[in-house]
Amino acid sequence: MAHTDQLYFNGDIYTVDERNPAVEAVAVRDGVILAAGSRAECAVLLGTTAEPIDLNGSAMLPGFIDSHMHPVLMIYFDMNVNLNAVPSIPELQRVLRASAAGKAPGAWVIGLNFDEQYFERPELPTRHDLDAACPDIPAIAVKHDGHMLIANTRAIEAGGVSAATADPPGGVIDRENDGYPAGPFRENAIALILGKMPLPGEDDFSKASASAFGRLASYGITSAGVVLQTSEEGPGGDIGAFDIPVLQMLSERIPISMYGLIASPDPGSVRSMLAPPLHHDGPGPMRRIGAIKLFSDGTFASCTAFMREPFTDQPDKSGFMVIAPDKLYERMEAAHQAGFQLAIHAIGDAANRTCIDLYDRLLERHPRTDHRHRLEHASILDPAMIADARRLGLLISSQPMFIHSEKLWLHKRFGAERSKWIYPFRSLLEAGIPLAGASDTPVESADVLHGIQCCVTREGFETQECISAADAVRLYTINAAYAQFEENLKGSITAGKRADFVILDKNPVRVDPEIISAITVLKTIVGGDVIYSRD
Repeated sequence: MAHTDQLYFNGDIYTVDERNPAVEAVAVRDGVILAAGSRAECAVLLGTTAEPIDLNGSAMLPGFIDSHMHPVLMIYFDMNVNLNAVPSIPELQRVLRASAAGKAPGAWVIGLNFDEQYFERPELPTRHDLDAACPDIPAIAVKHDGHMLIANTRAIEAGGVSAATADPPGGVIDRENDGYPAGPFRENAIALILGKMPLPGEDDFSKASASAFGRLASYGITSAGVVLQTSEEGPGGDIGAFDIPVLQMLSERIPISMYGLIASPDPGSVRSMLAPPLHHDGPGPMRRIGAIKLFSDGTFASCTAFMREPFTDQPDKSGFMVIAPDKLYERMEAAHQAGFQLAIHAIGDAANRTCIDLYDRLLERHPRTDHRHRLEHASILDPAMIADARRLGLLISSQPMFIHSEKLWLHKRFGAERSKWIYPFRSLLEAGIPLAGASDTPVESADVLHGIQCCVTREGFETQECISAADAVRLYTINAAYAQFEENLKGSITAGKRADFVILDKNPVRVDPEIISAITVLKTIVGGDVIYSRD
């Protein structure tokens, strides 16, 4: 916590508080906002010992809140090969071959953030393509969305997978004519390979965490909804079982607040986590566990999102549920009755319809006021789904940067009509549905300012769903705080809330939308303490 009183003044202070939108100054005491108003009244409240902080005309906003990220995977990504924007199979092979050089015995080549849509002719590589680069060492390329990987022959052998291996429930193994794995493993099938990978040690995680969380601070992020697995069930596979121990180990060194969304089928095990270091209200960054995370389907990029009709460019596929609806409902009911918030991954239109219907059934049987249950992503919705989500009081956590990554191929994958309802931000806000902003990092960059720009411009994709910069800022401040039951603690510059701020060289609501992403983060402040400074 801050040790001195602080008086911020002489800047464009944008409070995101509708009752008090623009102020001259902000007074802070013990890491809490004492007042936001005129410089004179703030100075009187603080007295003469306060530290004066001249903003020199810069903009001051509430600290940014990312409502959905995977912190341990983010750290893990930093340890491995980044395949982002690799333009061809030969270049993919070159990068993997270079990574394999000098590997210790037993090591694997792990390439992450791969997307074949960057190829001139998009096509998935096969095990043979990876074998050409890494014939003697297990190698995998994990898709950008984390819901598919391509394994070489050595990795397939290490996983004990053969032509006789059945597809696991909620997963698919692409196969050659004789049934042997072709290389791609989708959804729950990825655990067959990930479960055999050597995992990093505690020292490796500790060293990589400083730069990963420092990067979040450099984006102005003061708080995050963190998805933590308790087992291999989830996008991290077996690595996910390390989420809780790694975060417990690193908690004191993580400078931002965290709200836990725990991926677990057992509410009882989650209740046992409601203790330090992952759940406490002491000084410094907040730690709270409040939600149980469940999964319904896959993703657009891996063609595993559960769709009502086949993908336009891959008419043999329409995705699937990774869990049977009745089993999903059982988990929802258990978590709901245990008092937790629910956050369900749902991307395809059939998956979203299924989840909304299950929420309807749940809330009719077990009414609960102010439940704030969530749909995570809700990537394609029609007007009927939007109306039902509003009626049921659901929230949506969406990732605007998905537009940045997917815009070049969404129309090809879905056609003109369905594309109109992909990431329908304006329609959701006009319907009165609370919409929170997130990155899903490491799937996407956690650069909030770029995310805000994507909300405003949509980079040309289905621009009828553009929203204003002011609304976009709310996605990453007060709306995200509301999605975490924390709107009385953070999300606006309001007396009584935490002194979580981001200081920018320009205010994103007052510049040309095309340059929002170029705005510079000058300082990031959590509980009155500076955790990042560009100086």
